[in-house]
Amino acid sequence: MEGPGPHKVPRRVPLSQVQRRRSPLSTTVRPSTARNLAAVAAGAAGVAGGLSSLARLGRAGRGRHRLGPRDPAEVGETVSVVVPARDEAGRVGECVAALRGQDAAVVEVVVVDDGSTDGTADEAARAGARVEAAPAPEAGVAGKAAACAHGAAAARAGRWLAFVDADVVLAPGALSRLLGACLASGAAAASPLARQVTGTWWEELLLPELGLAVAERLDLDAVADPARPAAFLSGQCLLVRRDAYEAVGGFAAVAGSLVEDVALAVRLKAAGHRLEVRLAPDLAAVRMYGRFGDLWEGLAKNLAEVWGPSPGSLARQAARALAGLAPWLALAARPGAPARRVAVAGGLLQLTVRAGGRLVAGADPRFAVAYPAADLVLLAVYADSVRRRRTGAPLTWKGRTYRPPPAGRRS
Repeated sequence: MEGPGPHKVPRRVPLSQVQRRRSPLSTTVRPSTARNLAAVAAGAAGVAGGLSSLARLGRAGRGRHRLGPRDPAEVGETVSVVVPARDEAGRVGECVAALRGQDAAVVEVVVVDDGSTDGTADEAARAGARVEAAPAPEAGVAGKAAACAHGAAAARAGRWLAFVDADVVLAPGALSRLLGACLASGAAAASPLARQVTGTWWEELLLPELGLAVAERLDLDAVADPARPAAFLSGQCLLVRRDAYEAVGGFAAVAGSLVEDVALAVRLKAAGHRLEVRLAPDLAAVRMYGRFGDLWEGLAKNLAEVWGPSPGSLARQAARALAGLAPWLALAARPGAPARRVAVAGGLLQLTVRAGGRLVAGADPRFAVAYPAADLVLLAVYADSVRRRRTGAPLTWKGRTYRPPPAGRRS
């Protein structure tokens, strides 16, 4: 009979290790727990940011803020149209043709050739516009504002003035519907927010997201309320009653501003005039930038003026971008199942809002999957715009160099 084997002595484990193993609580958070907490926080931020965006976009998209071909038209009011143009050959002809095809009483189309070095003037004349040469802008004066002021002084036939950029194409009923909206509400000035036409992948990626950010920030109810100071008009297409325009000094009074449209809106609102801004993707289309460098310079010129140059305003935009990006970063860290569901909810809500916003704006919703990249690029442009505004760094636009006004003063 075989006897028992050798007696095995258990390995001794230090008491400190036993205590650590048995203790239900630990003085340090395990990495997995930290990932889970971060994922829950990121998902919650995504949900909160998505709901906020949805509410703001829903406010901007209300029926009373939209303008389309079925809205009432006014064809009895006379309109003089001014088109400021600098090196717009290849586009200004289509713009002028669309203006001459309006069903409103357009009595003249004046293209102000702002020192173009291409065939802008000849193309505009062939399309049927009267061409005026703008004098060279004086020091401290923005070229577009000076060109608009010159054009308004030359175009005297209409009771209303319309300022239309050369890269904008209006549907035949655009000005008559805009006039109808002004007469119905008693507004002295109005702008349609145009649909963005894109020709490259980066335009399709960035410009619809820019439009959504603008729509979130823009309170159209406040703009339309004469009792509230919020003021905005878009120089892409701006309609204003001539007597109101002249009473506030017109573009000549804001010629030092790099965002002359908003500066004019502020003066009109301060004088007690009502403003109307409508979403009008079926009435106006614009292709703003053909090259990425133009987009950067154009937005760097404008964003700090329109959205504000304060650190708080920049932080607000950064928080919006972070709320969109954080859920996907959290998912990449592979949190546990419950936390993963929260992060997925935040990310999918953000994606749904962006895709839906693109659909409403007539843009390709498939590009919504890359919205975090678009947010980061636009945030970088805005940060550059704020930097230039606060430091007085120069910026170049269409061959001219400008210095933004001091950060403490709005033009």
